[in-house]
Amino acid sequence: MQTTASIQRTAQLRPLTISTAPVRAWLNAKSEFFSHISGIDVTRKEVVRVNLIFILMGLAAAIAETSLLVAILSIALAGYNVYRLNKDYADNWITYDDDVEQEGGKA
Repeated sequence: MQTTASIQRTAQLRPLTISTAPVRAWLNAKSEFFSHISGIDVTRKEVVRVNLIFILMGLAAAIAETSLLVAILSIALAGYNVYRLNKDYADNWITYDDDVEQEGGKA
């Protein structure tokens, strides 16, 4: 009886710590496959967000006829992901300002 209480007491004293550093490091690493396809540097976090946006938009389209509330929620979540993607990586996307010809045909 006393050993059971002792085991329970020591189990309660140990703190539970979960490290998210390996997951964050993996998400922030460059995705070689998608970087090669797109021609720009893409992190795994961006890949996950973009794919989540497409999944939510597809889900919203599939559910739109049956449940308007779920469709609106899915669209809102997809829009929020697009907002966060634009906010976090605004300077990382390709801009075509350099490729556009200026007035008079001079670049």
